[in-house]
Amino acid sequence: MNNPIDLRSRAAHPHGETRRRPAWPFAALVLAGAVLAQPAWAKDAIKVCFVDDRSGAAADTGIQSYNGFQLALAEVNAAGGIAGHPVEAVAYDGKTDPQLTATFASRCAEDDGALAIVGGNPAAPAAAMIPIATEYEIPYLMLSAGTDNLTDAPAPFHFRVGPRNSQDANAIAGLVSTQGFKRVAIINNSLPFGTDSAHAALAALKAKNIEVVAQQTYDINATDLAPQVSTLRNAKPDVVLVFPYAADGARVLRTLQQLGMQTPRIVARSALLSTLRDLAGAASDGVLIPNTVDIHRDDVKRLFEAYKARFGAEQPTMYPVLGYDAAKLVFKALAEPKVLAALDDGELAAARVALRDAIVANGHYAGLQGRTGATYQFSESQRHGPPDDNWFVFVQVTGNGKQLVDADLAAFTPTP
Repeated sequence: MNNPIDLRSRAAHPHGETRRRPAWPFAALVLAGAVLAQPAWAKDAIKVCFVDDRSGAAADTGIQSYNGFQLALAEVNAAGGIAGHPVEAVAYDGKTDPQLTATFASRCAEDDGALAIVGGNPAAPAAAMIPIATEYEIPYLMLSAGTDNLTDAPAPFHFRVGPRNSQDANAIAGLVSTQGFKRVAIINNSLPFGTDSAHAALAALKAKNIEVVAQQTYDINATDLAPQVSTLRNAKPDVVLVFPYAADGARVLRTLQQLGMQTPRIVARSALLSTLRDLAGAASDGVLIPNTVDIHRDDVKRLFEAYKARFGAEQPTMYPVLGYDAAKLVFKALAEPKVLAALDDGELAAARVALRDAIVANGHYAGLQGRTGATYQFSESQRHGPPDDNWFVFVQVTGNGKQLVDADLAAFTPTP
């Protein structure tokens, strides 16, 4: 295989300086299986970095997104790469550690000569990569980190592929209103995802004149959630909204079951992860979850068939699709003439800027999130891709937490 393009001596840093570092104690996982399958390449490899949690608290999201990313990588290389360039992934495990994640993002920009960075499912490490992208002027495609302000202007070099928390909240509030619920209780963890989601839900419900009868926040490490759940039960809600991470979300659902609350429940996107549902077991059955993947789309079905063949069966959720769509967005932009011209001239800094400009110029991109016909919508003033409309579907948990199926909305109504 040809050596990757090495432009670091000319443009590793946007201000022209090349920083020296001690030997790195962390090993990069360079995945070039799709490249090696090619007998020969006309041009040198170009790199895209993937930085996310694959062994920490949010490992499920990082692993699934990375697997989706790898499927897109295999497709582009099998089709001949980008104008004869193979695409090579350099992946780092940020372990849900913002400082470590930022360090790896810096390495992508300085040492690896990457054209772009993909990653960022938990909010804190995702936010830690934004200053790196801005300083080094390297496009960064953020995945499921939902904190609303992460893509507020100015956002010169980063883009969001997953929905904002306020979009989940609006979708949930819309469903609550449509289904006739009048008294809502909210319980959330104390991390940014939980608090930001709860705040967004309160605003969305207020806009629809729906009463919130109780709202409780708990520490993510708390083992006894009976006090918070008892407060919810005493408020007599007709639906409960839960904004957790995986392990604590399972504790909430099991506590609701143990305290005899049969109230309909809607749980945030974290319940799409099998870890939450496996830990909750039967306590998660009947739960509704907002998802951005329409399981009836033929292209979505094909992706998850390919996923199963390579990585094993996985429920059709947003996390593999986020990695896949982000990669496809980058590859489409890489093929633009200005990007290729800068690459062939050995100008990494110019190629990164051209890549950013190409993502903006491509604007509406039809990926695998959303309902048929919905598209990402990027522009000079909008770095958040998912639109507000036609993006969410609801799925329901069944089979002791094992399966996600179409939500039975006819039965998801307030208890008489």
